Amino acid sequence: MDSGHPYATLTPDVVIDAVESVGYRCDGRVLALNSYENRVYQVGRDDGPPVVVKFYRPGRWETPAILEEHEFARELAEAEVPVVA
Repeated sequence: MDSGHPYATLTPDVVIDAVESVGYRCDGRVLALNSYENRVYQVGRDDGPPVVVKFYRPGRWETPAILEEHEFARELAEAEVPVVA
C-alpha cells in the first residue's frame, strides 16, 4: 500500500484508539470486514458485544452524504430493521 495514502496509517492500533476515543474499552481484537470503498472493522470490546466501525475514504464523501447515511441507518434501526446504526 502506498505509504502516502491516508489509509496506510490506519493500523489496528489507530482503529482501537479511535474506538476508545469515543468511550469504548477495546479488548485488542480487530477484524477487517469487506467494503468496496471504505475501511470497515469489527472491534472487540471488554465490556460488551463488538462494535463495527467505518472509516470513510478521504475526499470521496462530503459531510452531508455521511450524515444522510447515518440518519438512514438510524431510521432503519427505529423501524426494527436489522442494521448497525
